[in-house]
Amino acid sequence: MRYIANVDDIETVLIELGGQARAIEIQNAVLQQFCGGRIPEQYQNERSFRMTIQRIIENYCPEAAGFDPSRYAAKFKRVDHGIYRVSGVDYPYGEDAVEAPAQTYIEGALKQIKVNAYERDRKARQACIDFHGTDCKVCGLDFGSRYGEIGTGFIHVHHVVPLASIGDEYEVDPVKDLVPVCPNCHAMLHLGASSVSDLKRRLR
Repeated sequence: MRYIANVDDIETVLIELGGQARAIEIQNAVLQQFCGGRIPEQYQNERSFRMTIQRIIENYCPEAAGFDPSRYAAKFKRVDHGIYRVSGVDYPYGEDAVEAPAQTYIEGALKQIKVNAYERDRKARQACIDFHGTDCKVCGLDFGSRYGEIGTGFIHVHHVVPLASIGDEYEVDPVKDLVPVCPNCHAMLHLGASSVSDLKRRLR
């Protein structure tokens, strides 16, 4: 199949990934969501496709050399080599704990900028982490134990019901509707595993 990588799709999947991800994670999410999991025919290989994705991100990234604000909006922020964040999204690892993780939060409200993007309630994400911790609920990976200080507190949060499939606002229970998972398991959940328990059964 033919597919033209574009900033709207990249922004969509980056929001789906929680607002921050590595270039390869963004690439894999674009492939799964828009390309049926296959490299589009006009790209030579996976590396060529990923470089195209990364080049598009860099066009909209003020940290990139040659960024031209007269041509591109500042949609993304480069937080480290090959790691990008949606502009205006701050990761809440250092914030105070949410006192009542059992309460629900409104998510999914569509906001019109140049594209529709799903708003994420940061308190809901933090409440999920406060309740479940930062170990991956599929494979058990603890980034702090594996990588030391730089990995402490790092984890993706997976929506059991994807926001993109809902559309309207809904109340999310951070204990029941959100689950912490590592990037690899998060990608596998979006690649076709029906649930966290299903993916656990697939582990080898």
